[in-house]
Amino acid sequence: MAEKYYIGKAHWKSILNTWMEKYNVIAPQKEHGSLYMVPVTAENSQTIVYDEVRAVEPMKHFFIPPLTDVTGAVKTGDKPWLFLGVKACGITALTVLDQAFGGDFTDPRYEKLREESLIVSTDCAHPLETCFCTKVGGNPYPVKGFDLNLSKVWDGFVVEVGSLRGKELLEGHDRSLKEVVKEEAEALSKIRARAVREVEDFNRNFGFSAESGTALFKHYSSDFWKKDSENCVECGACTHVCPTCHCYFLDDVTKKEFVKLRGWDSCQYSGYAMTAGGGTPRPKLAERFRNRYLCKFRYLPANYDALGCTGCGRCIAACQGRIDMRETLHDLK
Repeated sequence: MAEKYYIGKAHWKSILNTWMEKYNVIAPQKEHGSLYMVPVTAENSQTIVYDEVRAVEPMKHFFIPPLTDVTGAVKTGDKPWLFLGVKACGITALTVLDQAFGGDFTDPRYEKLREESLIVSTDCAHPLETCFCTKVGGNPYPVKGFDLNLSKVWDGFVVEVGSLRGKELLEGHDRSLKEVVKEEAEALSKIRARAVREVEDFNRNFGFSAESGTALFKHYSSDFWKKDSENCVECGACTHVCPTCHCYFLDDVTKKEFVKLRGWDSCQYSGYAMTAGGGTPRPKLAERFRNRYLCKFRYLPANYDALGCTGCGRCIAACQGRIDMRETLHDLK
């Protein structure tokens, strides 16, 4: 059984201050009505948003930035990162990225950043209408993959230890940790159950599941893809905000010295996978539109044994064509 403690509001500030001395703490802050992951300072440490919903930018933004110089030595900051407020969908996405940039051909930059960083996740107590994690096998609260998880209960947190490094984050704060009592455990169960119900209510009219890949592949040659892609403007927003999309291009730049840049690519771009001679395996928008869905629900499960969709809903919120992935999956089902 995992170690769990309760930390009251009075003691939490002391723990956070200790972390800020040792780590570059990145946590959600509300700006213009949305949440963004930003560095925590003495000035904004009191306005961290712990229990609302996932931030706008996915975790890949930090580990595989939109544009990276991949030549030369691997450089990291003066202090390791500690990501505070990561949601369950973000942790799930990292399991995909860990396979894509790990294994036999490990990306040294990704590996170093991941090894040095700590994940202190938090429950998602107020899901958005675009969230659908429970439809793809997830929950609005983490169950694994974190160093520590914080569940806001009353004026404090139920803290679950997920790793040895997470336990080390609590060292020196023994007096701040108290045993979780029945009332706190029951309150947490009610908060989590309510969040699950909210997500399920938002998605009660969508009939699809994590196993939708079979249905998608069955209709590979259907005219449905052409019809459903008509509102796509090929902006790439869906893939750029997606926490698991990791396609990239490499560009050789010669200025005073040779530089190789890696940048985010998108299967929704007309130039995606184009060869040097100008050929492309998916010249039509409908084919690229279809590829994104099959990648999430068919190709990634086949290659990584992990679904490529976490149900975070970012693609729905970002789409300029108002395309809702849930509607597409439902219609195909």
